Amino acid sequence: MHEERAHANITKLPAGRDGYILWLFVAGEEANSRQARQNLKRLSERCMGGSCEIVIYDVLKDFRPALEERVLVTPTLLRVWPLPRVTILGNLSDTTKVLAALQLGGGER
Repeated sequence: MHEERAHANITKLPAGRDGYILWLFVAGEEANSRQARQNLKRLSERCMGGSCEIVIYDVLKDFRPALEERVLVTPTLLRVWPLPRVTILGNLSDTTKVLAALQLGGGER
């Protein structure tokens, strides 16, 4: 569910795909990056019921994925699937706003 891997652009996904694909861009073990990882893990377990693929990109190890996706600030969360893409900046500590941005129930819009 949570993995750190090389960047892979998603250009076409199966039409019947369920769940979420989230990319989290972090900067090593900095406090906000660590907090974003923890908050995303908690949110995915509690609110997405395991139907979520999370890929973590550490810009200190390889910054190219961030450049390709035009990510200039870390931590940044991209909801890649379902479309449309959504970008969320910060450590994801405001659960209500994160849920709303991801279009999951329980968040303010």
